[in-house]
Amino acid sequence: MSQESPIPVTILTGFLGAGKTTLLNKLLHDMPNEKAAVIINEFGDTSIDSQLVIRTKEEIVEINSGCICCNVRGDLISLLTDLMKQKEKVDRVVIETTGMANPAPVIQTFLMDEQMADTFEIDSVITMVDAKHIEQHLQEEEPEQQIAFADILLVNKTDLITEDERKQLEAQLTHMNPNAHQFYTTYGNVDTKELIGKKSFDLDYALNINPELLTEPHHHHHHVTSFVFQDERPLDLDKVNKWFAYLVRIKGESLYRYKGVLSIKQMEQKVVFQGVHMLFAGTEGDVWTKDEKRKSEVVIIGKHLDHQELEKGFQYCLA
Repeated sequence: MSQESPIPVTILTGFLGAGKTTLLNKLLHDMPNEKAAVIINEFGDTSIDSQLVIRTKEEIVEINSGCICCNVRGDLISLLTDLMKQKEKVDRVVIETTGMANPAPVIQTFLMDEQMADTFEIDSVITMVDAKHIEQHLQEEEPEQQIAFADILLVNKTDLITEDERKQLEAQLTHMNPNAHQFYTTYGNVDTKELIGKKSFDLDYALNINPELLTEPHHHHHHVTSFVFQDERPLDLDKVNKWFAYLVRIKGESLYRYKGVLSIKQMEQKVVFQGVHMLFAGTEGDVWTKDEKRKSEVVIIGKHLDHQELEKGFQYCLA
């Protein structure tokens, strides 16, 4: 399969019962002219999800030999490799993970494997959140990870909570992942254009950081936290390399997502980066324009993070 541009991939995750299949049906219904390859992962020997998915131009492939984030990642690569060999062009790949999946290994599949990276491109990671039962779900580790890795948080079943509960939930999710776009809905009813084709996982995608949101008081004590660091003073390239080498090597398992734009003293271009656990990628972005305020912005999302230690590391990078 010869591809002029990478095939976009939408990763759909969320805890059990959040409404992923309902959203998947809507996405497929709203893309009648696209040939989508749909990969559904259910934990167990049998699955009924593919029976619930509407039939359009998509090809449904099930993985039910285990959790997609664990022992079947090889199966995922094998399926994607078969897609690449098909004569008929695939317009999009949609992966619905099991509710117990950590999205990180799925994301890494498209970043670590050279052939996968050349052929496919992650468009967005969408996490469905059950507004009614989120507090119960957050007693488990998987929903925290799913929220932390998301570019888009689709908060479902909002008709089952009060307006005050919704405001508290919005503040809580912002604290856990300030960089994700939040949409509030019932029955997964959201404009598909807000979810598909946004390239919200792209390195060059403009960061949407509002540090003020993180200063709001909250009364939740979950393990996943996020911190934003900003400074208009330039950073030293050598110090930046040393700091990120330390973060990736020593703190990598605790870092769910980290991304940002850096203003480097020795460079006229922006440095855009993002990482998933111990997988780090950085590229040179556009040149800073004369009327543009040079500023470094870094957001770090992870588990059991030490704000003082991260702040000290960021300050160390200042030229």
